[in-house]
Amino acid sequence: MKASAYPSLLVLSLILAACGGGGSGDASTPAATVAPVATEATPSTSGGSLAVAAPSDTAGTPAAPAAPSNNTTKPATDTPAAPVTPTTPTNPATPTTPTAPTTPAAPELVEYYGDSTVWGYRTHTGGQVSVPPPVAFTAALPNPAAFTVRNEGVSGSTACGLLNGTDGRHQPWASQMAASKARYVFVNHAINDQWTYDLNTYKGCLRSLARTAKQYGKQMIFETPNPTRDDVGIMANAMKEVAAQEGVPVVDQYKYLSEYLNGQSAYAIVPDGLHPTEAVYVMKGKYAASVFTSLFIK
Repeated sequence: MKASAYPSLLVLSLILAACGGGGSGDASTPAATVAPVATEATPSTSGGSLAVAAPSDTAGTPAAPAAPSNNTTKPATDTPAAPVTPTTPTNPATPTTPTAPTTPAAPELVEYYGDSTVWGYRTHTGGQVSVPPPVAFTAALPNPAAFTVRNEGVSGSTACGLLNGTDGRHQPWASQMAASKARYVFVNHAINDQWTYDLNTYKGCLRSLARTAKQYGKQMIFETPNPTRDDVGIMANAMKEVAAQEGVPVVDQYKYLSEYLNGQSAYAIVPDGLHPTEAVYVMKGKYAASVFTSLFIK
């Protein structure tokens, strides 16, 4: 080819390139341009180079949005949920009413009246023994805590002095009983009365003591004297006579201790002729408790 022809050929090539020529197929239809979609690089199994994902089938069409995952929470609707009606228990428990605490019963009061052999005069040396009969009486009861026993003994006193309020300690008997809270009332008077009054006066005073105590709701109990150097058995019999007439129970200490002596002199139990030894005071209290228990404690 001649050298002058090269320019013509060059011009022709540029024209063809501008018109899309030089490729195979229909020259009037331009080829679609496909833009590659870059994806996350995945390591190549053949050594360190990055693989490129294949392009989508439709050029220029955006991919459909991904479906929401199962973890997406469904938004609440505008309509509020219906309120839940609380159910009524079929058998509601009935509340229990607390019971008031039980108040223990107050101890019953026993008043023990008498002379020095009730108070507990110590033979020969004077003063009061450590365990007078009312104390031994209380200790010998089946339930000592259920009773309060007051020693109302007065040395040198008599039944008539107790009745008239002249024993040096108590007011007249009617006032004494009106003010007393005692349920049970013991009276042991005889030894000093024997030297002061005749039998009829003595029995009259005992009768008034019993009737007045009963009038104020008391349970009267007579107690005969312990044996002494004198024949105090006469006074013991007079007391039992009044007791039978007035329906008053008797703790017969005279009989009990006379049987204990079994023919011995009274001085075996009353060294000064009148007042028992400490051991005999306790015996008197225990015996009185045994009779009282048989009569009033079931």
